Amino acid sequence: MNELGQNVLNIMENSMLGRMSVHVLKKQTEDAGLDLDDITATDIPKLVERLKTVLPFFIGNDAQLVLIRINRLGNGGIQNIGV
Repeated sequence: MNELGQNVLNIMENSMLGRMSVHVLKKQTEDAGLDLDDITATDIPKLVERLKTVLPFFIGNDAQLVLIRINRLGNGGIQNIGV
């Protein structure tokens, strides 16, 4: 997993998802056709779209905050209001 992937994982692990994060992240990147070992900032919006459907099931309302934090990784720290 590259540095960006590790940063996404850290955000997810710091949520109520905890240790299950690695499994969710691997599955969602795979399903999106992304390589977690070579994920780039331009892949983040696609990953966020996948996670939007899955995270609320696991962590409810906290999913929104996790998605915002992940989205920030993809756009240089500028918050995307559309999340």
